[in-house]
Amino acid sequence: MIGLTVKKNNKGLTVAELLIVVAIIAVLVAITIPIFTNLVERSREAYDIYTMRQAASAAIELYYSGVTDSASASAAGLSWSGIGGNAGNNAYGAYNPGNGKIYPSRQSLPAGVVAYGKGTKRDGGTKYVMGNSSGAYDPTQDYRDAVVMVSIYPNANPAYVDIYWKNNRNGTNYVGGQAQTNMPKYSIRVYIQ
Repeated sequence: MIGLTVKKNNKGLTVAELLIVVAIIAVLVAITIPIFTNLVERSREAYDIYTMRQAASAAIELYYSGVTDSASASAAGLSWSGIGGNAGNNAYGAYNPGNGKIYPSRQSLPAGVVAYGKGTKRDGGTKYVMGNSSGAYDPTQDYRDAVVMVSIYPNANPAYVDIYWKNNRNGTNYVGGQAQTNMPKYSIRVYIQ
């Protein structure tokens, strides 16, 4: 028999090489996580702004369907506030993004629609300004316990619609506070000509 020698090739990773690989992976993860969480927060903020814009469309549609006074607001399923003179009179309600309807109050929203805001206090960097000097949305506020509210001012000159967030589960305050008495600091204001 001819003697064959078999060479064993015991090459593998040493502990030092393994530690280097783990360190590289850790650095990549450390770089990627903040980028990923920032993108997730931006998508949450974009959803909130999209919901506000959908609510504005629903409110404008109600205005054009003839919501101009207490009776027409009630017929459309909205509440009516007669405070503030003719220009301050407004139809208002809470928006349900699930079906696109506006309900008379936050308490009258369907059971599963207690709060639907997505944005957290982490600033994703979304800026959106529309018709309000303070802006429409503050990305440093927490919207997770809030719903979108709609106010239609049909007798103002020109008529307009305000869309804003109000806390629903943890209090009744506007998200971001008030600009003045009973007015939200952040809102979308759409003038109807």
